[in-house]
Amino acid sequence: MEATVQELRRLIVRAAPDPRLAVPVETCPEDQPLDAVVPFSSVIVLGVVVAIEDRWGLRITKAMLARALEGGATLRKLAALVEAAGAR
Repeated sequence: MEATVQELRRLIVRAAPDPRLAVPVETCPEDQPLDAVVPFSSVIVLGVVVAIEDRWGLRITKAMLARALEGGATLRKLAALVEAAGAR
């Protein structure tokens, strides 16, 4: 899962509307809610879903995303989503 988290950190910074504001994602704890790390985490999560689909060739459904992000988005939850969807 650690490799997936590291890749997600890079994807989030690239997907951010202002990458400079997303830099704290590179070092935040995996379980820290992204809302506390970046001011536009909901926009980032949508961008990351697109990036996940492109990067790993996965299809992320609305139901999968809702389940994975219940209680707030974290790097660990996004990594679990990627791995549960079958990323290799």
